[in-house]
Amino acid sequence: MSKSYLIATACNQKYEDFLINHWLKSLKENVDLSNIDILVIDYGLSDDAKKKLESENVILHQVENKEGHINNLRFVELRNYLLKQSNYEQVVLCDSGDIIFQSDISQIFKMQPEKIKGVCEEISPNMDIVLNDKNVRGANEIKTFLKGKKLINAGFIVYPTRKFNDIVQKMFDRITDKSAWGIDMVLLNYFIYQEDFFELPVIYNFIPTTSTQKYFVKDGKFYLKDGTLIPVVHNAGGKNIWRSIRNFGYGQEYNKPKIFIAILLRGFYLTLKFIRNVKSFFFKN
Repeated sequence: MSKSYLIATACNQKYEDFLINHWLKSLKENVDLSNIDILVIDYGLSDDAKKKLESENVILHQVENKEGHINNLRFVELRNYLLKQSNYEQVVLCDSGDIIFQSDISQIFKMQPEKIKGVCEEISPNMDIVLNDKNVRGANEIKTFLKGKKLINAGFIVYPTRKFNDIVQKMFDRITDKSAWGIDMVLLNYFIYQEDFFELPVIYNFIPTTSTQKYFVKDGKFYLKDGTLIPVVHNAGGKNIWRSIRNFGYGQEYNKPKIFIAILLRGFYLTLKFIRNVKSFFFKN
């Protein structure tokens, strides 16, 4: 019997240990997968990793094109897969090298099923600075449209399948440099805000650095201040030095908050936002 939903990610050999022993393990132990398939887009996984994933009933999708940044290309590869497997009503595309699942998320598919769903960052960098006319067509138009809008984090988003396919087509009509980092996030925001968008509670993509919600870690698990177990934890940051959780993973022996890094980055993001707002004010006047 065909399943209605798909959780997809992309991974290479560098992150395959985390993919298998943390991302996948936490997903299978905590999420009701009775109506959900799992797909991994293979960007160079080892043979051992492939065998392990196949033994866990994970679908592997071999990529057709490796010319570009994996964060950009994964959208095209997932679209290629979905165009052949049209039975899925909704799809999640999420990161796999810095996300763990702590409780069931299957209910999110029932929330506003006709809308794109994601978490907006409460404190965020000005991601649109990565856009320019060399990597994206109409960069200034996109920046103007997104001004003042909250950043939807691309690390965990739920899409109606048809809308996902349409947005990916629009994204790559704009992209001129597939190797450019960060443009996927900005273009997604541009096109998602033109669709019906439903903002999910922060616990469905909790980023310790950018969230204003207080949290604590006990026995390796993340909780909000009121004791709510956080379903999806995302240790975003690009490089390890900028990630706010040390030894991030799934299990009692993991997860030590780096409080100084979180405070430093939040202050940096807020300062940039202030400077930008001041410049904008004087430019208008």
